[in-house]
Amino acid sequence: MLNKIFWCAVLSALPSLMYARSAGSPIRRTGAAIDGGGDCAGCHQTFRPANSDSRGYVRITAVNYTPGKKQMIRVQVYHPEAARWGFQLTARQTKDENLKAGVFTPNDNVQVNCDPGGNAPCGTDREFATHLVASTRSGAAGLATYSVEWTPPEAGTGDVVLYAAGNGADGTGSNTNDRIYTTSLKISQAAALARPTVSNESGVALQGFGGGRNIAPGSWIEIFGANLTNVTREWAAWDFAGANAPKSLEGVGVTVGGRDAFVRFVSPGQVNVQVPDGIGTGPVNVVVTNEAGASANIPMTGVARAPGVLAPANFNVGGRQLAVALFSDNTTFVARAGEIAGVTSRPARAGETITLYLVGAGATNPAVPAGTIASGTPLLTNATVRFGDAPATVSYAGLAPGAIGLYQFNVVVPNVAAGDVRLAISVDGVAVAQTLTTVVGN
Repeated sequence: MLNKIFWCAVLSALPSLMYARSAGSPIRRTGAAIDGGGDCAGCHQTFRPANSDSRGYVRITAVNYTPGKKQMIRVQVYHPEAARWGFQLTARQTKDENLKAGVFTPNDNVQVNCDPGGNAPCGTDREFATHLVASTRSGAAGLATYSVEWTPPEAGTGDVVLYAAGNGADGTGSNTNDRIYTTSLKISQAAALARPTVSNESGVALQGFGGGRNIAPGSWIEIFGANLTNVTREWAAWDFAGANAPKSLEGVGVTVGGRDAFVRFVSPGQVNVQVPDGIGTGPVNVVVTNEAGASANIPMTGVARAPGVLAPANFNVGGRQLAVALFSDNTTFVARAGEIAGVTSRPARAGETITLYLVGAGATNPAVPAGTIASGTPLLTNATVRFGDAPATVSYAGLAPGAIGLYQFNVVVPNVAAGDVRLAISVDGVAVAQTLTTVVGN
């Protein structure tokens, strides 16, 4: 209690230093019960207790650990009104939470404090990673992300629990109107890694977009196998270099025709990647690598365009495959009312604009390299859509702004008879291979 009262008094007397406790928070403020349950709401009291403002959060992102192998732990702090940020993170052994688990590494945004005192290296003392003044303004649009390098403990340590607190401060220089959040995450020692195991049939174009074995630059592949990795996660904002997607995640990489693909998702049994540019046409080999080695070749076929329309299994109803088509409200789908569970839908009418989504449609003008977030209006040439025999006006056909490798077709529904209507779609003379239906009403 004395420590808590002392710090609150000091911080209140020095408001000019307060901006989310810009020199870092005092130790034992993650809300961990083993440390007395204290958190930063003891000083930032306007919205106490911690987590009382449901509009914000603190979130830990970490994967299961390999003993001694460094990994990044991310702590995200969010509140829509916050202008300055702070955090604290500690790692403990679940078999005895008085014991530290692993070692944090300080960097330009993060300092590491020892318990009961001093700064890293901490030896066997418990550790608390926290913000530095340079990183209290690291957030934008209500979100800040802190990256902390962590060296996991030795084999046999068992499960590790991570405790974190986050401060979404208003940045006024006082300890009022700041939101405090706490959370925890348990991780385990990852299974031993082995060489990836695949078969000739392991690679397929995205099945929700028609699947198949033909792949074009910028299209997507799902790879199925075993021992692909020992963790599961999707790419996140911190994996990007500007607008450029990562070429590996958690030590997993994929080559297509000898060129590095862009890795979106990894798990022990599945990896999803975007096909790089320059793979050529004809037979290409797909190879998965992890830290234990490389897989056998997965044969696929490179083509210039392999357009596929979003049409997942839950849109296969009544013996027909409906294309996913959205109205302009971005919540209502084209189908008979109620025929797809959990989806708001109705038939389209002549003259309305609906949006279809595709992958694998190939090069645009201007060109957007694979692995790059699309911006502007990169258009496809000679994109056509027919409702039965009736041609439709395509008001936009190109990459979807803000996405990677996803195409958007805005289509004006022509005047056709009400009921189920076959869709025929092509890009530069290459037809979509799927048999697709949509629904038109009166």
